[in-house]
Amino acid sequence: MKHNSLKKLASLTAAAALALTTTGALAASDSALVKGGALNLRETPSIASKVLGQFPTGTLVEVTGYHGDWYEVEVNGLSGYMMSRFLTGDLSQQTATVRTNSGIGLNVREEPGMDGAIITSVKNGSTVTVTQKGSNWCRVAVDGVEGFMATQYLSFSGSSAVTGTKAIVTNPRDTQVLNLRQQPSLDAKVLSYYRNGAVVTVLERGQEWHKVQTADGRIGYMMAQYLTLTGEQNPVQPMQATLINVNGGSYVNFRKGASLRSGVIARLPVGSEITVLEHGTDWCKVVVDGVEGYVSTWFMRF
Repeated sequence: MKHNSLKKLASLTAAAALALTTTGALAASDSALVKGGALNLRETPSIASKVLGQFPTGTLVEVTGYHGDWYEVEVNGLSGYMMSRFLTGDLSQQTATVRTNSGIGLNVREEPGMDGAIITSVKNGSTVTVTQKGSNWCRVAVDGVEGFMATQYLSFSGSSAVTGTKAIVTNPRDTQVLNLRQQPSLDAKVLSYYRNGAVVTVLERGQEWHKVQTADGRIGYMMAQYLTLTGEQNPVQPMQATLINVNGGSYVNFRKGASLRSGVIARLPVGSEITVLEHGTDWCKVVVDGVEGYVSTWFMRF
């Protein structure tokens, strides 16, 4: 499905708002985000229909039609149907900065996927307007063009790295627990839960969610309002990460410093397990075969 790459952001927002208020449905060619956990993509608009795939909260889909309680959608190269109540078309604007590891810029695509046609490329360090933030793809507007960018190469305002900051769980009541979630969303999978007084290490600080490491070594997200930052430093425990390369490459650069201009110590094969000593927003300090260096955070899965 081709997307109108020159559609103005204002008209897009107005059209989506009109569709929601008058018909209760998104218009064809709008995007939507999966909410409420893993959502089935079905062959026909029926809960008895064959499941073509399952997609987690935050997945961005393209709406191609409306059928009662179902949307006809395209996602990851598949076409099918999803229940409309588990999709949201909310267009809440925020800004983000392009942060690629190659320094050559980031593509804006017609569709949310690597197979989507490239509309234009935006320079590293440029600011874009994000109208829908998905876990893998974001709908963006930049320089009068509207399309999609890979989420992992966008750095969002309101988040800063505070590696090693100590925080204490402070639920409103002693009988309550605070969930550690896989992603910064109330719909995300719960990894574990923690009672008042539990100490965590904040890896990245955000307005609503903090990325943290718990005392038992888990990495995830906790709601910021239930954490009290102490101002003290808390050592980050060494953690394991697996190297990935969403660009399709077979290796990841292991560098002397936290910069694209730093020399390359080695090229590490995708799939390698490495030990992370310090976790940062864009770079992590790691050790490989006894040698310390840096690998881009965006090329790791924890």
